[in-house]
Amino acid sequence: MGMGAAMVGNASRSAGASGSALDRIMSELRSSPTVPSQRWLSSSRTPLQPDDKETHAERRKRRREEQKAAASLATIEEEEFSAITDRIPQRPMGAVESTSYSLVILAALGFAAAVLYAAFSELIFSPKEYTCFSKTLKKIEEDPRVTIRLGAPMKAYGTESQNRSARQRIPHRIYSDDQGREHVQLQFVAKGPSGRATVHADMYEDGEAAGGWRYHYLYLTVESPLAQQVVLVKPYQVGDNNEAPV
Repeated sequence: MGMGAAMVGNASRSAGASGSALDRIMSELRSSPTVPSQRWLSSSRTPLQPDDKETHAERRKRRREEQKAAASLATIEEEEFSAITDRIPQRPMGAVESTSYSLVILAALGFAAAVLYAAFSELIFSPKEYTCFSKTLKKIEEDPRVTIRLGAPMKAYGTESQNRSARQRIPHRIYSDDQGREHVQLQFVAKGPSGRATVHADMYEDGEAAGGWRYHYLYLTVESPLAQQVVLVKPYQVGDNNEAPV
């Protein structure tokens, strides 16, 4: 019995000693400035140095200088290449090739001149058919045999068409008679408030006539209101003197 109590006492003293040692180790750890993990974390952190910003700015400046140097080098290489290519002799143009170019240019100039002449002739120089058209329209507007059938005012045009250019174009034919006189035959449409007719005329220039022109014939084919033919100047017949001045 006494031996058991001694063993229990020894065990209690051992446990107390172990507990005291453990408490002593824990107190030392607590009293230490940093635990190992905290010391490692503190050592891994690198505080920002005052000259880090300057280093970054210097790095950017160096990159800009490198880019400028690369651009300058590319420009120099391009200029050297251009200088080399400029010294390459060009192939001389042959006589056949030069002649072909000249013919093409002359053809283009000739075509342009023809177009301009046609435009000026149409707009500035009044062709004979338009002169005859104007004189004939004035004559039928003043003739009561026409106004009583077509009415007034009248309008006249070349052909029935929705195209303005086609309406302004007067169908005509130019020929020379046995005496060498140049005739202008023309046909156009005359329309008034009361009717419509097709005008047929044949004229030639005569310096002795009052208007400078003389009619070989002039008549109208009335289509409405009543279909009929109205002859203002009878067609020329051999031996007759039916020609009338404008």
